[in-house]
Amino acid sequence: MKYMTVFILILLILSGCNSGYEALEEAVQSQWKTPIEILNQDAEKQLVYYLDQTQHILGVYHYENGKYKYDNKQSVGLTFESESGFPFFVSANHFEGVGNIIHGAIQTDEHEVDKFVIQYKNGKHQEINAKNNTFITEFPSYLTISVEEFFAEMDNAIGYDQQGEIVESWR
Repeated sequence: MKYMTVFILILLILSGCNSGYEALEEAVQSQWKTPIEILNQDAEKQLVYYLDQTQHILGVYHYENGKYKYDNKQSVGLTFESESGFPFFVSANHFEGVGNIIHGAIQTDEHEVDKFVIQYKNGKHQEINAKNNTFITEFPSYLTISVEEFFAEMDNAIGYDQQGEIVESWR
């Protein structure tokens, strides 16, 4: 009987460890030894954009039964800089169960980006609200290409502040 109680106790402890986290930041931090900072989140698509030191990372999380779960299986990350102007990156990636996603950021402590506008070669554009100088968005419905073809169709991306002034242009 004593061994059965110990066995049940161990199972309860182990199942508690795998049940997830109360906060998204805790779930993401569980995958890193260095401190992370969440910059943006798409709760509908369950995507999280965060910073690990200088690396910008977009990953897929799961939210079930009031708990967050995260692993780095579906995450992409990079560091970026610029020789002139503020560092600005735009990326396109496909995530299983989510779809084709465009994301990016402007690195600046001097300005707050209010919105990003992506201009396409077909003359159309896409406006995305910024959060912490970053953005996450789906491919627009009129863009029926793969993520590998994205940059061939994109003309430019521009970050604007609240007054409509350009903070930085990608091209």
